[in-house]
Amino acid sequence: MSSVIQIIFMLAFPAIVAELVKRNKIAGMIGPVVICYAVGFLLGNNNLFEINKEVSKTTYEICILLAIALLLLSTDFVNWFKHAGKAVFSFVLAIVGVVCSATLWTFLFNGKIADIWKIAGMLTGVYIGGTPNMAAIGFSLGVKQEVFILLNASDVVMSGLYFLLLMTVAQRLLLNFLPSFRRDENTDRESTFHYTRKGNYTKKQLLGYFAIAFGIAVIIIGLSFGFSELGKMLLLSAGMNEQSVNEFAGPLILFGITALGIASSFSDKIRNLPNTYEFGEYFLLIFCLGIGSLSNFNELINSSPETFAFVACVMVTAISVHYLLAFIFRIDADTVLITSTAGIFGPAFIGPVASALKNKNIVVSGLTTGLAGYAVANFIGVALAYFLKSFVI
Repeated sequence: MSSVIQIIFMLAFPAIVAELVKRNKIAGMIGPVVICYAVGFLLGNNNLFEINKEVSKTTYEICILLAIALLLLSTDFVNWFKHAGKAVFSFVLAIVGVVCSATLWTFLFNGKIADIWKIAGMLTGVYIGGTPNMAAIGFSLGVKQEVFILLNASDVVMSGLYFLLLMTVAQRLLLNFLPSFRRDENTDRESTFHYTRKGNYTKKQLLGYFAIAFGIAVIIIGLSFGFSELGKMLLLSAGMNEQSVNEFAGPLILFGITALGIASSFSDKIRNLPNTYEFGEYFLLIFCLGIGSLSNFNELINSSPETFAFVACVMVTAISVHYLLAFIFRIDADTVLITSTAGIFGPAFIGPVASALKNKNIVVSGLTTGLAGYAVANFIGVALAYFLKSFVI
C-alpha cells in the first residue's frame, strides 16, 4: 500500500465508520472504537500488502494530541461538579483503586519488567482516562513504540473480557452487595454537554466551526511545545544535565495540552462550538486505526508474558478496590459500573453499557466522568510514574 493511499484511507475510514454506527444497529452495538481497532489490526496482519509503519506512527502521534485537546474543549466541568455528586465520588474511588493497584503491583513485579515505573504510569493513565492517555503518557516518558503496542494489546484483551462482563452479569452480581440506582441527580444532558445540542447549521457553517476548533487545538499544542522548550531552557540554565532535561520535555508538552484544554473549556464561546466533541472523537478513531495497524499478532504471541500478567493484575485489582470502596460507602451498582466504564474504557463505551444496564439516567454522569478522566489521567499517570521511579530498579 502506498503511503498516499494509506493516509487517505486512515483519514476517510473513521469518518465512514462514524456514519455507519448511526445508521446500522449492529455497528452501533459494536462501536466505532472497536471497529477501527479491528480494521487496523487486520491491516497490520494481512499477507497481501505491507503498510508503512512510519506513516501509521506519525499519524497516530499527531491525532492523539489533537484528540485530547478537542475532547477537553466541549465539557462544562463546573456544572458537572455541581450536579453529579455521587458519580464524582465514585470516580474518585475508581482513581484511588487504580493508583493503589498500580503502586502495589509495581513493587511486586519490580526487577521482572524493564522500566516498570513508566508502564505503571501508562496503565494509570489508561484506567483513569483511556487509550489516548496511555499513548500520551508513553510519548511524554519516551517509551518505545513496541512497549506501547504490547501494553495496548494486553489492555485490549483484558478490557474485552471486562466489557463482556459489564454487558452481561455485572449488574446482577453487584446488586447482591450494592444498593440499586435512585434518580436523585440532575440528568439534563445540555447542562453539561454542549456538543449534544442540535442546531440548523449548514455544512459550510459546520466546516467553519470545525476550522475554529481545529485552530484552537493547534494553538494549544503549539503553545505546549513552546512551554516545553522554555522549561528545558530554564532547567538547563539551572544546571541540570541535558539528558535529564530531555526527560521532562514530553511531560511538559502533555501537561500544557491538558491544562490549556481545560482552561479553554471555561470560555462559553469555545465550549459551545458545535460538534467539537465529535470532531475530537474523529481524531481518536484515526488514532485507534493507526494503533491497530501497528499490532503484529506474531510479535504479541512471542512477547513477554510478565507484561501481560502485570496489566491483568493492575486492572483486576483496580476494579476490585473500586467495588470494595463502593460497598463501604454504599454507592449504587449502576453508578459504580458506569464510572468504572468511564475510567477503564472512556466515553465511547458509555452508551452500550448504559443500554445493557437499562438506565439512560446515568449516561451524562458516565460521559462526563469519561471526559474528566481524559483531563486528570495525564497528570496522575506521569506524577505516579516519577514517584515510583525512586523506588524501583
